Amino acid sequence: MTRSKDIGNQAVEILRQALDSDPTNLDAANRYWYSLSSFNGNDVRSGHYAIKTYRGVALASQEGVIALARAYRELFESSGEAPRAELFDDELLQALQTHLADLAEPDHATVQWVLRSIRRRSFIGDDHA
Repeated sequence: MTRSKDIGNQAVEILRQALDSDPTNLDAANRYWYSLSSFNGNDVRSGHYAIKTYRGVALASQEGVIALARAYRELFESSGEAPRAELFDDELLQALQTHLADLAEPDHATVQWVLRSIRRRSFIGDDHA
């Protein structure tokens, strides 16, 4: 059992290294994201990993923006974790906003959901600080 975990860990590490070497590679980002869903038999995906995985592709392309939003929506549906404002820097927010108008449904709604979730949580956080 330990041997198969080691092999799984090595596979995830190889995927992470591939993504690190080309953070704008959507295929590498998707493979890494899905590898995290079964890391040592557990789904370890989180908002932190969504941003770490898809930030580069979102900054580089409309397809990357869509992939980030879809990953966050999937995360929310499986774990209840909504987008958190503190994970989105200004450059990433600008990429989401820039591509929003050009997106067709259902991608438009998904990106809009991410942006609204961030605003809502920022407002609530500021209100209770």
